[in-house]
Amino acid sequence: MKDNERIVSILDRIRGVGIWTGELTMIRGMQKWDALPADDLGLRRTTARYYRSDIRIPSDETCRIAQRWRKWKGLAAYHLIVAESIETEGAQNTAKHNR
Repeated sequence: MKDNERIVSILDRIRGVGIWTGELTMIRGMQKWDALPADDLGLRRTTARYYRSDIRIPSDETCRIAQRWRKWKGLAAYHLIVAESIETEGAQNTAKHNR
């Protein structure tokens, strides 16, 4: 995990890049499947939906849950974020269609 922290620290020096962007860059761009963007609201919301009966959870709880996913936690998180995005877009499209 120290390696991930070092990478985020280096990326964080780039103007406009923060921790969240660094973590997603590690997942998508570097295939570091153990990175976890635990502060991502969509990830926290989706994780809460599946693991905590839709009760809001903080990022440290997301990290505890993600430990079950082991070295694949970043990949699982990415898929949950995408699923949340698709679900949100689908709901917006349905609302537009029903007007």
